[in-house]
Amino acid sequence: MGIFDKLFGKKEQRNEPKEPVQNSEKLMNADQFWKIIATSKANSSGDYEKQQTELEKELLKLTAIEILEFDNKFRKLRGEVYNWNFWAGAYIINGGCSDDCFSDFRGWLIGQGKAIFESAIQDIETLAELNKTNDGDWEGLSYIPTDAYEKKTGNEMPNGIQESLEISGEEWNEEGDDLKNKFPKLWAKFGME
Repeated sequence: MGIFDKLFGKKEQRNEPKEPVQNSEKLMNADQFWKIIATSKANSSGDYEKQQTELEKELLKLTAIEILEFDNKFRKLRGEVYNWNFWAGAYIINGGCSDDCFSDFRGWLIGQGKAIFESAIQDIETLAELNKTNDGDWEGLSYIPTDAYEKKTGNEMPNGIQESLEISGEEWNEEGDDLKNKFPKLWAKFGME
């Protein structure tokens, strides 16, 4: 700091965001989306906490609007599995599952990659084939796009699209053998007996 700066005060340099806040309801291209998920998973060697860090690194390579489009795609996919069958699967795997836990589970499921996600949509019992389900600690991945967007712009992420909040399918009863009979493979691997 020079004498002039000491006498008259140095202007503080602020890190101004380089990109403006923009809103969009556009979805990221599916191939690009799943490639980012696959890269974050591969770079984390199966460590879910590390995957969150790796996902943020990948997202920060994008523009702010691309991050929002990634988040839109993430929300759309999370909404697609907002149904009673997936909640039953999360409930069995975790030994119980609140609504927040179920939201986190759906984010975790997306983070497992395209093949696992799409297989589960076809038949949720394919989740019984997984060796690692993160012991029910599924929180985190859903928040990464918001954090990355804020780092890019210095502002909160706009709304983008909103995922479906209408749960679909047939509600199940946690008492008795309802879940055991509904998903025997999941129950055999993770059941609470």
